[in-house]
Amino acid sequence: EEITMEELDRDPNPIYERLRREAPVAYVPAVGMHVVATRELCLQITQDPQAWSTVIAPSGGRTFGKGTVLDSNGEQHRRIREWIDPQLRPAAVDTYVEALVRPQAQRILERIEDLGAADIQEAYFAPVSVRAVGDLMGLTDVPSETLVRWFQTLALSYGNAAVDEHGNFADPAPFEAGDRVKEEIVATVDPMLDHWTAHPDHTLISHWLH
Repeated sequence: EEITMEELDRDPNPIYERLRREAPVAYVPAVGMHVVATRELCLQITQDPQAWSTVIAPSGGRTFGKGTVLDSNGEQHRRIREWIDPQLRPAAVDTYVEALVRPQAQRILERIEDLGAADIQEAYFAPVSVRAVGDLMGLTDVPSETLVRWFQTLALSYGNAAVDEHGNFADPAPFEAGDRVKEEIVATVDPMLDHWTAHPDHTLISHWLH
């Protein structure tokens, strides 16, 4: 009960170490969930779908809703994976990752190499990753800065797990910010869906649509 959200945000590893020693499966009131802390138990859960179903964290459900691949089980999960997987399997990724990522990474490096010092996450890793995934999805006209903001806002919403003593979310602000970003995404992607409906291409969203 003494575990706080602030401690988990700051550095969860000492908490996980203690849980592994003292309580490998423990209910943590700060997040309103049970935490499984050992590798062996995590493997047991993930490898036995008959006994253990996928349950998304409440903050994840609030962020992304129901019916996603994150909270699906059984036949529903299989169907979703069937149309998500083909372009994301390792053998498929090997055919396009070099051309997709390296030119973007090189351009971003050229912009930051003369700065002398930079936050590597902010200046390099974040824009490289969102640009690669965004282009793969078909969001080539969405600026990298927008993609980073979308990703970071939704990540904060997803991770907004703190609950009060009644089990209600302690801070609605990250969810509200996430809702605004989702509205932006819908407004951006909806017209693209009309185009992809009539003109399918190789992008992920076009593939998922069809």
